[in-house]
Amino acid sequence: MTEPPGSSARYPVWRPLAASFRIGARQVFAYRAEALVTLFSASLMAALNGLLWTAATEGRDQLAGVPSAELRSYVVMAWVAVSFFATRVNEDIGRRFREGQITADLLRPMSLQFQCYARDLGRAVATLALQTTPMFLMGLFAFGVLLPSHPATWLWWSVSLVLSHCINFGISFLVGLAAFPLQNISGLTHVKGTLVSIFSGALIPLDLYAGALKTFVFCLPFHAMAHTPTSIFLERNVSVASLLAEQAAWALGLWVIGSLSWGRARNALTVQGG
Repeated sequence: MTEPPGSSARYPVWRPLAASFRIGARQVFAYRAEALVTLFSASLMAALNGLLWTAATEGRDQLAGVPSAELRSYVVMAWVAVSFFATRVNEDIGRRFREGQITADLLRPMSLQFQCYARDLGRAVATLALQTTPMFLMGLFAFGVLLPSHPATWLWWSVSLVLSHCINFGISFLVGLAAFPLQNISGLTHVKGTLVSIFSGALIPLDLYAGALKTFVFCLPFHAMAHTPTSIFLERNVSVASLLAEQAAWALGLWVIGSLSWGRARNALTVQGG
């Protein structure tokens, strides 16, 4: 009996996912000059933050109850995390919507959400080699980043980074879908970038927040993107299992919301008034 064109027998799930993964990785390796420019920009931001907090902690054993050496390591490792999970998913979806290419995504044997995630995961893996690792080495030799004392910490940190990528993808995917009602999401993209920088711990260590503001920040998903993996890497007095569970909950919740939002947007899709 012949299988219908859209059947899973003809289109195994892993094939289009693997193809999207390869596309994402190849895009990074194909535009190496752009990757190097991004590396320089990200390394500059990490170095400037490292120098800023080195100056702020000079002559002090601790700041806001955090040892100075740990605080310097924190700001550098937070930017290392950002370099890995940073994504352009929202920009890609917005561009595809403006150009009408989004209609072609409806004809593919998997949803737009899976397509985008597999492609962005491939990009993140390539970025790990071209940007994240060089930034980590820069932080290690230039700022004396504190290394974990337990080998297992490296594994949990890696898991946390992957979950951070999932959380950022979930947020970025929702921002990208906002192109359907808003038509243009450039302003919303900038807002998202600002919120990630401020509330993830990349720009200001979350240890320096206090009172109601700190409580508010930890009610948002952004802290689980940079603050959480950095806290695990520095082996702070935290429960690794609970932190990873929290990250997984945020990632799953954002994925479900994104899936429901894509379903509504797909049913109401109109391109160029058609």
